[in-house]
Formats: sequence, C-alpha cells, structure tokens
Amino acid sequence: MGEDLTSCQKCMKYLLFVLNIVFFLCGVAMLGTGIWILVDYASFTMVLDHPLIKSGVYLLIGIGGVVAIISFLGCFGALKESKCLLVLYALIMLLMVIGELAAAGCIFYFGYSNVEQTLLKAANDTFIKYGEDNAITDSWDAIQEVGECCGILGVDDFQYTKFTDDKFPDSCCVRLNIQDTEYLNTTACHLEIDGYYHNVGCLDKLKSFVTGNVGIAAGIAIGIAVIQIIGIVGGCILCRAG
Repeated sequence: MGEDLTSCQKCMKYLLFVLNIVFFLCGVAMLGTGIWILVDYASFTMVLDHPLIKSGVYLLIGIGGVVAIISFLGCFGALKESKCLLVLYALIMLLMVIGELAAAGCIFYFGYSNVEQTLLKAANDTFIKYGEDNAITDSWDAIQEVGECCGILGVDDFQYTKFTDDKFPDSCCVRLNIQDTEYLNTTACHLEIDGYYHNVGCLDKLKSFVTGNVGIAAGIAIGIAVIQIIGIVGGCILCRAG
C-alpha cells in the first residue's frame, strides 16, 4: 500500500500518526482530570452524593482510558497502512465522537440549567447525616474550612442534624490563615461575632466547584471530538488509497 501513496496521502499518513499522539495525550489528560477530581476533591464528591455527578467523573476516566488505547490502534494502522485497522479505527472513533458530543451536551445541561436545585437536593441528602456519619462529617468540615462557609444555606442548618455540641461546629470558624489548622477565636466564633465565623452557606461554593469542573470536562470532550473528526477523515483517505 505504501508504494501507491501520493504525496498528499503520505502527508495524511504521518498527520494521522501525529494526531493519534495528540489523542493519547488528550486521553491521559481526561483520565488524569477524573482521577484528580476523585482524589483531591474527595470531600466534594462525597458531600454531593448524586449518581449523575459521580457517573460523570467515572465516565471521564473511562473515556480517557479508551481514547488512550484506541490511539495506539490508530498509530499502528497508519504506520502499517493497514486498511482493516484503519476502517476499524475510523468506526470506533466515529462512535466515540457521537458519544462524546452527547456526553458534553448532557454535562452542559446539568452544569448550567438545573444545577442549583440538583446540588441542593444532593447536599441535603448528606448534610442531614452530619454528626452521625464520620466520613460525611469530616467531608463537610473540610468543605466548610476550605470554602470558608457554614452549612448549606447558613449556620442555622445544623439544627436539622445530629450535631448537638453547639449551634454549629468549629469548622465554621475563621482560621488564622488558609493553611493553618488553628482558629482565630472559637469563643468569639460561637458568640457569632462578625469576622470570627463564616455566616454564608456552602451552596454557592459547591455550585462554583461543579460548574467549574463541568466546563473543564465538557471543553476537553469537545476538543477531543474535533481532533477525532480530523483523524476519521485522515483514516478514510488512507483507506481509499488501499
């Protein structure tokens, strides 16, 4: 097959090889982003115990892994100029593009149309277990400390939980600085003196976290889909040369 290739087709062959290197890096980026969300933002994913949110993260990891694997198929097919591999590669890529665009649409719909109501319900489902479930309690404490917020809508939310030590926990108190584990003044905090406690709820913080990562995930998916379309065209051109 290689001897019959025109200059344009040879150029497409090596372009397809380079594109698949890019596919591989994009797949690794998707895989890494998903794992990063699970590891570095474990508190957020635990607090937002919603199947759509968790499924989206695992879907990102799954697609990233598949893209990385399929990119090897594309590289091998382009270098060997194998018509069979290139047809298989183009078909798989086409299916993935359709899936990625559909997933990006769902992500945008979730992230920007009904996010506040969905987050409120998901947060409520875990928040009521505060003071009862240690893992959930620790996760909410981490969010309140890092997000500099208290409860879902405010300090009064803890009356609906099993927490009975005070009106609200120490994690709602202002710390000396973001890296410090010591609080400015817990006595003044629980007296609800301005400047010593966080008097805003965490719902807006959670919303910013979700919409921020939704944009990253959807942007990566769309970017990969565009590159994959170029790869599909390149694969088809090489197949016709065979």
